[in-house]
Amino acid sequence: MSTDFKATNDQFIEYLGSRKRARATIVAYKKDIEQMIAFLESMGKKSIKEVTFDEVSAFLKKLTSDSYTPKSVSRKINSIKTFFRFLKGAGKISADPAIEIEHPQYEVKPPRILSKLEYRALRDACRGDVRMYAIVELFLQTGVRIGELAALTTSDVKGNELHIASQEGHEERNVPLNKAAQEAASKYLAIRGDGTKSNALFITKTGRPLLIR
Repeated sequence: MSTDFKATNDQFIEYLGSRKRARATIVAYKKDIEQMIAFLESMGKKSIKEVTFDEVSAFLKKLTSDSYTPKSVSRKINSIKTFFRFLKGAGKISADPAIEIEHPQYEVKPPRILSKLEYRALRDACRGDVRMYAIVELFLQTGVRIGELAALTTSDVKGNELHIASQEGHEERNVPLNKAAQEAASKYLAIRGDGTKSNALFITKTGRPLLIR
C-alpha cells in the first residue's frame, strides 16, 4: 500500500474511533477501504487525489462480477461514502468521487426465528465449550446484537442483569438475565480468569477481544 493511501486510511480509522463507532464497524470499514485501495493500486493509482467516480464505479462492478451480493455491495458503499466524505471534510480531496454512487436495490427480509428444534439443537451443540455456550445463551436469552456482544466487558454482567452500552444509535440499556443465561455467564467467568490485560467479556485463547468479521 502506498504511503498516501496508508496515511489516509489510518486517518479515517482514527476518525471513526473518535466518533465512538463500534469496534466491529471500524474493523469492517477498514477492510472495505483496504480492499478498494488494493483495486485502485492495481489500476496504477498512487494517491487518493487521483481517484475519480469512474474508478470507484469500476471497483463496485468488480465486486458484483466476483459474486458479492447486492446487500454486501451496499454495505461496502456505505464504507466508501463515509471514507470519501471524511476526506472531503478534512480537506484531503477537493471533490468527493463517491457522492453520486447509488446503492443497489435488494430485498430486506425479516429475521428468521429459530424453531424449537433448532433452538435446542444449537444449545446442545455447544454445551461442551463453556465460552461458546455463554455466547449462545446471551444471544438467545437477551437478543443482544453481535457488535454489542463483542463490546461487552466483564463488569457488564451484573447478577441477574446485563448492561449494554449505547452503540451507533442504539440506546444504553440493562437487560434481565434468566437463570440459564446467568449460569452460563457465571461458568464462563469462572474459567476466563483475571490474568489478561483486556477487560472484554469474551476473549480468545490468547487473551484478546473477539474480532467480529
